[in-house]
Amino acid sequence: MEITTFELLVKRIAPPPASPTVARRVIQGYFLTISNLEDKDYTFNLDFHISKPNPPDPDRTLTDNAEVFYDIAGANTALPLVEVLPSPITPIFTTRFVLPAKQTASLQLLPRLSKPGLLTDANPDLEVRGFVRLRLPALRRGRFPFFPIAQSDRPIKVLLNPEIRGTFLPNNFPTGGGDFDQINYPLALASGKGLNEVEPERGGLIQVSPEVIGSLVNNLPLLERPQIDFSQLSDEARTEALVEVLAQVEPTPDNLQNVSDLLSKLNIPIRMESVN
Repeated sequence: MEITTFELLVKRIAPPPASPTVARRVIQGYFLTISNLEDKDYTFNLDFHISKPNPPDPDRTLTDNAEVFYDIAGANTALPLVEVLPSPITPIFTTRFVLPAKQTASLQLLPRLSKPGLLTDANPDLEVRGFVRLRLPALRRGRFPFFPIAQSDRPIKVLLNPEIRGTFLPNNFPTGGGDFDQINYPLALASGKGLNEVEPERGGLIQVSPEVIGSLVNNLPLLERPQIDFSQLSDEARTEALVEVLAQVEPTPDNLQNVSDLLSKLNIPIRMESVN
């Protein structure tokens, strides 16, 4: 289900030539409070679909610029934020977390302030926006890792409260003191209500469409793929990912084993073996 839009910022509220006395730098992040209203633990995915930078701009993407934190009633825990197979329309980044029964968690998408220069540059220009989607993915379990299983046979009830929170830095930061102001404001939920139901994703074997393989084999880019989340992909994109892997394999025993392991992780029940 779609939740809200989001906007991540580290930049001056008014760029030069505005006077720095009124153009302080702001650090802005996205916060989502979520409650699991069910009597069972569930695993959720939170997806961030960003506006595609045009032209490409390293300050307009989440890659190396953002991190995700999660907590229920304790210290923040860092979660992996990974880009799924690149989309021609919008880059998608996802994170996964477990929310126990009847518990409330805070999810935070924040600028990666440890990035060199982000806090010390006079005019930082990090600005990323997009929309957020919450999913209840099918999971691989037990003796059948190639057949993801739906977590529920009905929609799961959750409470959602999204916010933008920001901090204004004094212009002499980080060399001296000054006034740190803060802002926060709620975001309108796409559903228009705080109580929502998340539809579980269906399980079963992930299929690829063989009809498009012939047109793809001779047109595959030699790319370093990030982590692939097949649940986000069309049949054609799934096939392209599979064919790209197979078409570039030198059939040594080690390579075949590595590809078999990769296909297993992608929920594809194919094992590569040499035939003598």
